[in-house]
Amino acid sequence: MFNRHFISLFVGVYLLISNLSQPTAQAATVMDSLEASVNASIILKSDLEQFRSNHELRLQIDSLYAGTSLASKGRSAEDSDVVAFLIDEKLILQQYPIPDADVEHQINSIQSNLKLNRDGLKAMLADQGYRYEDYFEMMRASISKKALIERDIQTKVHIADDDVKNFFFNHYSKTAAGRTYRVGIITVTPSRYKSISAAKEIMDRALKDIKGGESFEEVAKRVSDDATGPTGGDLGLLTESQLSPNIRTQLKDLKIGQVSELFGTPQTAYAVVKLIDVKTGEEAELKRLTEEIRTQLAIGEYQRQIQLWVERQRQASFIHIAGQTVFDAKTKPTK
Repeated sequence: MFNRHFISLFVGVYLLISNLSQPTAQAATVMDSLEASVNASIILKSDLEQFRSNHELRLQIDSLYAGTSLASKGRSAEDSDVVAFLIDEKLILQQYPIPDADVEHQINSIQSNLKLNRDGLKAMLADQGYRYEDYFEMMRASISKKALIERDIQTKVHIADDDVKNFFFNHYSKTAAGRTYRVGIITVTPSRYKSISAAKEIMDRALKDIKGGESFEEVAKRVSDDATGPTGGDLGLLTESQLSPNIRTQLKDLKIGQVSELFGTPQTAYAVVKLIDVKTGEEAELKRLTEEIRTQLAIGEYQRQIQLWVERQRQASFIHIAGQTVFDAKTKPTK
């Protein structure tokens, strides 16, 4: 962990040298200011302006940036939002440093695809108002984020078919009329047990087993005294009018693949239900959009997992944002 006094000294010397290197007459206009420091790395006011001027280029290079709320704000983003993004990016680069040679290799591959040499690429960037040096560093950050995904994130992201269906029904399905629901049920009837408490205990344990990872169907075969128990509790496809009011109420809060909490009464039966599937008559449209939805959900999940990773890194790092309390994971907050 870097000592904060060392960081302050490092930043002060950096800014002093930068300003002394400028002509005296222009000193007032070129004076830079410190916005944040991340371990031994600093973020200056000029970095924020550079970020804004390169917004459109970053959209092309960094797919993870393209899907963020910051990207939607573009050049009008608040300074605090830009600083937060740059802090996260520096944390990733510090954990996954990318040597120049790897960046060169990636750029050479892009040049080959575009049938350009280095001078041609620089000229193309200049025509669009961008500097090659900025392009190089954004490419480095993009490669670093890919390394993070491949080594730490990828195995944590899985988009199930049920996730795709739920998204489709919530965002693309045009109507809820005519839907049919495939439902699974497990029931335990207290009158068949020595006591109500014994029946309740059996049901509580069954629900715990399901939440612990055992399949609903196997638990149903083992526990349920409903007629569907031996076949895994599957009630088949039912219209809304065919569902009992109690089951209809439970399904209202469930997504496909989810299991309800315990409901019912000691006088009748305890039960849990699972929403196995939904049919709408829009299956052709669902099939057409499946890969698009899966990609959209995966990008969102990658961003969520990266944010969780970044939050863990923040807790173990020395981060100072100008005007805010200094945070050091190993010391008390200071000004």
